Amino acid sequence: MAAANAPITMKEVLTLPSIGISPQFITFTNVTMESDKYICVRETAPQNSVVIVDMNMPNQPLRRPITADSALMNPNSRILALKAQLPGTTQDHLQIFNIEMKTKMKSYQMPEQIVFWKWITPKMLGLVTQSSCYHWSIEGDSEPVKMFERTANLASNQIINYRCDPSEKWLVLIGIAPGSPERQQLVKGNMQLFSVEQQRSQALEAHAAAFAQFKVPGNENPSTLISFATKTFNAGQITSKLHVIELGAQPGKPSFSKKQADLFFPPDFADDFPVAMQISHKYNLIYVITKLGLLFVYDLETAAAVYRNRISPDPIFLTSEASTVGGFYAINRRGQVLLATVNEATIVPFVSGQLNNLELAVNLAKRGNLPGAENLVVQRFQELFAQTKYKEAAELAAESPQGILRTPDTVAKFQSVPVQAGQTPPLLQYFGTLLTRGKLNAFESLELSRLVVNQNKKNLLENWLAEDKLECSEELGDLVKVGYTPDYLFLLQTILRTDPQGAVNFALMMSQMEGGCPVDYNTITDLFLQRNLIREATAFLLDVLKPNLPEHAFLQTKVLEINLVTFPNVADAILANGMFSHYDRPRIAQLCEKAGLYIRALQHYSELPDIKRVIVNTHAIEPQVHYFSACVLTSSSEDPEIHFKYIEAAAKTGQIKEVERVTRESNFYDAEKTKNFLMEAKLPDARPLINVCDRFGFVGDLTHYLYTNNMLRYIEGYVQKVNPGNAPLVVGQLLDDECPEDFIKGLILSVRSLLPVEPLVDECEKRNRLRLLTQFLEHLVSEGSQDVHVHNALAIKADPSRVMDYINRLDNFDGPAVGEVAVEAQLYEEAYAIFKKFNLNVQAVNVLLDNIRSIDRAVEFAFRVEEDAVWSQVAKAQLREGLVSDAIESFIRADDATQFHEVIRAAEEADVYHDLVKYLLMVRQKAKEPKVDSELIFAYAKIDRLSEIEEFILMPNVANLQLVGDRLFDDALYEAAKIIFAFISNWAKLACTLVKLKQFQGAVDAARKANSAKTWKEVCFACVDAEEFRLAQMCGLNIIVQVDDLEEVSEYYQNRGYFNELISLMESGLGLERAHMGIFTELGVLYARYRYEKLMEHIKLFSTRLNIPKLIRACDEQQHWKELTYLYIQYDEFDNAAATVMNHSPEAWDHMQFKDIVVKVANVELYYKAVHFYLQEHPDLINDMLNVLALRVDHTRVVDIMRKAGHLLLVKPYMVAVQSNNVSAVNEALNQIYVEEEDYDRLRESIDLHDNFDQIGLAQKIEKHELLEMRRVAAYIYKKAGRWKQSIALSKKDNLYKDAMETASQSGDRELAEELLVYFIEKIVIH
Repeated sequence: MAAANAPITMKEVLTLPSIGISPQFITFTNVTMESDKYICVRETAPQNSVVIVDMNMPNQPLRRPITADSALMNPNSRILALKAQLPGTTQDHLQIFNIEMKTKMKSYQMPEQIVFWKWITPKMLGLVTQSSCYHWSIEGDSEPVKMFERTANLASNQIINYRCDPSEKWLVLIGIAPGSPERQQLVKGNMQLFSVEQQRSQALEAHAAAFAQFKVPGNENPSTLISFATKTFNAGQITSKLHVIELGAQPGKPSFSKKQADLFFPPDFADDFPVAMQISHKYNLIYVITKLGLLFVYDLETAAAVYRNRISPDPIFLTSEASTVGGFYAINRRGQVLLATVNEATIVPFVSGQLNNLELAVNLAKRGNLPGAENLVVQRFQELFAQTKYKEAAELAAESPQGILRTPDTVAKFQSVPVQAGQTPPLLQYFGTLLTRGKLNAFESLELSRLVVNQNKKNLLENWLAEDKLECSEELGDLVKVGYTPDYLFLLQTILRTDPQGAVNFALMMSQMEGGCPVDYNTITDLFLQRNLIREATAFLLDVLKPNLPEHAFLQTKVLEINLVTFPNVADAILANGMFSHYDRPRIAQLCEKAGLYIRALQHYSELPDIKRVIVNTHAIEPQVHYFSACVLTSSSEDPEIHFKYIEAAAKTGQIKEVERVTRESNFYDAEKTKNFLMEAKLPDARPLINVCDRFGFVGDLTHYLYTNNMLRYIEGYVQKVNPGNAPLVVGQLLDDECPEDFIKGLILSVRSLLPVEPLVDECEKRNRLRLLTQFLEHLVSEGSQDVHVHNALAIKADPSRVMDYINRLDNFDGPAVGEVAVEAQLYEEAYAIFKKFNLNVQAVNVLLDNIRSIDRAVEFAFRVEEDAVWSQVAKAQLREGLVSDAIESFIRADDATQFHEVIRAAEEADVYHDLVKYLLMVRQKAKEPKVDSELIFAYAKIDRLSEIEEFILMPNVANLQLVGDRLFDDALYEAAKIIFAFISNWAKLACTLVKLKQFQGAVDAARKANSAKTWKEVCFACVDAEEFRLAQMCGLNIIVQVDDLEEVSEYYQNRGYFNELISLMESGLGLERAHMGIFTELGVLYARYRYEKLMEHIKLFSTRLNIPKLIRACDEQQHWKELTYLYIQYDEFDNAAATVMNHSPEAWDHMQFKDIVVKVANVELYYKAVHFYLQEHPDLINDMLNVLALRVDHTRVVDIMRKAGHLLLVKPYMVAVQSNNVSAVNEALNQIYVEEEDYDRLRESIDLHDNFDQIGLAQKIEKHELLEMRRVAAYIYKKAGRWKQSIALSKKDNLYKDAMETASQSGDRELAEELLVYFIEKIVIH
């Protein structure tokens, strides 16, 4: 059966070695799993520790240095129980810890040593000693309570489980012990069942047991069932059974009929036995798990077999119920944590189709609300309806899977049935059945309500609403809107007992009724609180108190009180919302302080002593706290930390004025720390930062911060109003930050005479930016400044030529024309001066570039005129000259995007990607070109600006991301390629990229999404080369399921010598749903090559799933003759099997096996080869071998072989056995042996019974034998042969007269008789 169609799905959730658990600790004594929430592992090396694995995040284990003999995690909560033996005693010290609260809950010193313990409920530990069982509650201060003494059948047993039923009235203890002397390898199971009410025990044989609750039809109370599995050995027979019985049957009520079923173990699992049992309460299925990994699945109600399969190649030692999914967890010795779940899509079709159990299929579908039985259910419903079995039809419709029959059509069908006098209407039967099973849907609720309203039975409606049996709707409300007053308090109390959330909804409905709520809000709240329903009470009050009315002050205080005591985080959230304003603030302040909500406490306290007391806990207060009282800060402390805390708190709560004041007035805060904080805080008002930086000399940092955060007005305000003397420092920093010159110029001019010239000139001169000061300096000169530094800044070199003089003195001439003439006359400087004078800047810069050939002057000119066209010309010239970076800067200044193809090519050749990024950012503002966006991503990658790539691809763009990713990959820019491939979901390329980055875990995840064989192989092989074998295995498992790729993976591992890792991969592959013959075969080949000791077990377990010819070749190559023989047998090649045994007998020969083989060979010559083989190597067993061949061999040839070998006597038993065939050679050989042994009795018997031999020859041979009886036999032979005279003569010679007379008599020859008579007379006369 394909795994995808199997009714049970197996999944590996986790492997303990993958999270650092050493294999030596993966044992029954070190690993515990009390529920599907936690696994607990006790380690003793390299140090004593306890590892807690939360199954919600299994890859983040919690490891704590704890020394203990055993550790158990509570099934529901983060509570840890520890047990440790007191040194030098037989006493155990028990402790229970709350991990979340980091507190010890209880401890106890047990006077007896505990041999097994377990959480039997979330509140109760079961403790098993050598003699008794105890229960220890984690609540209160109680000590362990003795429940019962162990029965004799559990003496010297290893206890493996202890359980109680949900009512805690029944207990069961399970142990195992060595098997009986006749079959010691079959472990014996023992069980003690104890009734708490009756205080009685019953001893039974069982290996595993579990309790279940089952509702028997006709009994409103559930029955307690126990299921247990047994495997016993009696009188040479193994019996395996599953039993399901009811415990404590209820008198006068229908009871559960006892069920039992066989557990069918395959031949290779004859000594396997159950180690665990789990019952799915979701599906009413019994799971029986054996030590060697078999899973048996049975139906709880009928004990019908549903499924059997091997789920683990390694021994299973621990299981736990997976209640939410109706399955179970299992842990094997390899450390695999396996999850078995019901395949909801296939189990019903499997049971109905494969098992042909239609009734069970329907029941499973109803029970688990499963698909697959729709047609069966509908068909059955129609049959019942046609048979007028309306009660049964109603029950079927009510329980129909996925509610397929709970439709208006079904209601109409019941409505259409005529009502018989004196009988309940079928429709009411249907609704009654639905009500007993749960809640009606909207349509059903409406139809039922119509019935009861018409019958004026509104009290029924009230009860059903209180019990939440009806689904409310607008139509239902219109139907029942009549003048009667329900007992709302009673209804609320009733709903509370079964449905707390429904009670909340009901209470809110009452609060919205016209005329006000019929029940006081406080009374409603108290009803919730009496049942400790804090959250429900809170939900109700938060809703009804939304208006924030003064008359609700008491309730506002109440909701805050109950949450501050129980759920402080909820109270904190309520206060944060600011929805209440009328509560008792001092009272709430005290409770906030007790709950550790110091922020809220400070908000509510108004007295200074209270505030000071809370301030002590500022380490626990979040930064959002309201700033401390100013008087407390300024009057009571000079501590820099206190001042800083105040600034921090005020800033984070928006008290900007206070921040500004303290930064201006306080002399105690840490300036550097405060500056850094204010910069990080990014306050909208920069004055506090200006105060700090101006007072403590951080002008450069201040300027840089203000400029980069576009707070230019604060820069102007600082140099104009706060400290003009620091303007040179500000200008210098602005130049460093590449601030636009216009702003700097304007800033300088705004200060004018207040600005110190010398430091300003120094700052600009350092940066070669004196040009900036031209306008400023000219202003100063025009205002009559005689400052030496001003004049130094304006030094101008005069050109002595005449033409230049004309140019300078004359204004009224045709500048363009004269300029062209000057160019033609090669008066380039003059031409430049003309064009410049007349502001023909493009022509001027072309003269510099084309004629004077001075790019530097052209750049300087371009800076001076700041025209796009000028910069564009400069940029093109720089690009031609290979000044790529300069060209890019010029193109940017020119805002020219026309040459992007040439710029990209040149930038890549010059490897100036930083500059290229700036250029492309400018270009893409003007053009939407795929080339530009693609090259921008590539350039970002080349300068390692990966975050910009991530931001860029998230924004609208036209880049060809696939081509970019491929290019990045080819250029080994793998980090950038990773970002691209992840964004475009090209998982295959992403996996390859992550491999290059050695990020193998990520590569595996990407490969899983790509799910292609090629990708899996690339990642797998990379992980192998990196010796990341766990990840390699994860990849390999997805490859080896493809038959064509299996061999490639195997060769890759083997070529690199990773044989063990390859074997581990293949072993894991056996459990895959898509495991095929190739995996089983390849593993067998690997065992043959590298792990011979596991080969035979593998062959025997999976002989039906092997490519036997391939494995035969491997075994032959590796000379594993015993396994080769077994394979030949499985492949029905008995001739080869026999030949292998005989040719390699030291390893391959097994007498019993050979006997089975030799009788099946086709080549009869092998029979005789076997005779020679046994004669040479196992002569003592040759007769046993010949006996099985007796019907197949030529006995004459066998005798001939033995005669020639001189060992005829060796096969005497064989010849005796086959002498009945009356074969001459056999008869003669035996007669010869009898003669040689002088066994005349056996010889005579042989002669009598078997006449096919040379009688005369034998008689002649023994007629002269020295033994009388032998000569007598000779006479007997002559007689039988009709040679009467010879017989009589021989008898007379030996004086055997009686024999002679009998012979004469039998001959019927008168003459012979007379001769004998004469002989006797003569004999008498002589004597």
